[in-house]
Amino acid sequence: MRFDTLEDAQRHYLAFARRRGFGIRYNYRKKSEVTGEYIRAAMVCHKAGHQAKEKEDTQKPKPVVPERMKCSNIRTDCPARMALKVRDGTWLVTEFCDDHNHPLLKKWSLNGFLRSHRDIPEEDQEFIKILHTVNMETSRMMQVMATLYESVEGVPYTPKDMANFRSKLRAENKYIDMQNTMAYFEDLKSRDKDFYYRYKLDDEDRVQYLFWVDSAARKAYKNYNDCISFDATYMTNKYKMPFAPFIGINNHGQSIQLGCGFLKNELSESYIWLFESFLIAMDGVAPVNIITDQDGSMRAGIEKMFPNTTHRNCRWHIVDKATEEIGHLLQRYQGFGKR
Repeated sequence: MRFDTLEDAQRHYLAFARRRGFGIRYNYRKKSEVTGEYIRAAMVCHKAGHQAKEKEDTQKPKPVVPERMKCSNIRTDCPARMALKVRDGTWLVTEFCDDHNHPLLKKWSLNGFLRSHRDIPEEDQEFIKILHTVNMETSRMMQVMATLYESVEGVPYTPKDMANFRSKLRAENKYIDMQNTMAYFEDLKSRDKDFYYRYKLDDEDRVQYLFWVDSAARKAYKNYNDCISFDATYMTNKYKMPFAPFIGINNHGQSIQLGCGFLKNELSESYIWLFESFLIAMDGVAPVNIITDQDGSMRAGIEKMFPNTTHRNCRWHIVDKATEEIGHLLQRYQGFGKR
């Protein structure tokens, strides 16, 4: 039997192994000293070879609680193998043995849990990428795939495999996420001419500040600029940047978002830049009232950019801070809080 490439031979033997009920791995792959390309290889059963014996550390005392087994695969020196070598530009099978000295898996769904068969098909990878872009949780993704495969057992990979694949996606997008964000904003702007965004980079071309607002929010602000709430949720995203949304209330008493931004830090200069961006987006119209927490930097930014706006402190923050500071007094003197 011949194969055009080593990868073709691996796929063929892998499919055969799954039908038979065992896993495979490479025993060796030898490269040519002249060309540096593979010229010989052998694939064996996952139970081939001898079980490695751990050296006992005499300096380390034995644990009271038994240690968790790191690998559940016990090797039995299984002789099953397929050896190949390059001949006339193709890979020729020179040795094949299908004799096993251990029980084979009979249930198809269990074969998928062997390491060599735990593979996410390309079409599934593309679908998972779509689900990943909308921040769906891994557990929910597995539920979706189980529905498509008609059972959890039918999914040919585990939640851990999917989590590893998602980690790989995050690593690939680690240094291009800002480029993707700008491309997304430009796409939104092409479809929504009133969409507005603004950003500022530092000396190393890293994002310091980012602000955006869509046309619906800009139109709504013209009617509902009498009172907005502003707060910076600190360190709740993977970029470790304060997230700062502007929240208003419409005539139905519903909360509406009137823009939002990311900041490098919570200094007054950051808030000044953000409030300036907000004014530019809203055609220079400042809010009548603004409700915030008791942050001093935020107050300084409001005084500079919204000098005619009435600044009010959030009642929830006041009560929360009072409980933290004088909670012991409220507990000691029961009637103190009613005065």
